[in-house]
Amino acid sequence: MPVLGIVKEEELPAGTDAKKMRGLVEFQDEYFCGPLFLSDASRTIYQYLGNKPIFTFGTLFGALSNPLKARQEMTEMGERFKEKNIEGNMVGDGLAKGGVLCIAPVGEVKYTFFEDPGKGIPVESREKIVAAVRSFGP
Repeated sequence: MPVLGIVKEEELPAGTDAKKMRGLVEFQDEYFCGPLFLSDASRTIYQYLGNKPIFTFGTLFGALSNPLKARQEMTEMGERFKEKNIEGNMVGDGLAKGGVLCIAPVGEVKYTFFEDPGKGIPVESREKIVAAVRSFGP
């Protein structure tokens, strides 16, 4: 079963410091099992994921109305990143929500997971992703 990824990073021009692309290379080498495709100029994948921004009035209002909770969530996210030895490089389109699409070989979307930025994929969603992929058959 092919697994591929479309990432929000932008391909940098030749001669750009390789360290700036380290996050993408590290992700592919250490955390992903298939080919990665840079960019989606027409943003088709994001349309399937709702083309939503990470920051909305609701998220900003929530952070402003409960700054201690927002601080705690940021601290927890930083700890998870540190535990997994993940560094952010702040390159690419980090303001659009991503997610996971399970698309059957016939082109039908079998399952969609919408990103909750910084929180990872919950166990119940992981189970649904695996079940959707298994439903594709051999």
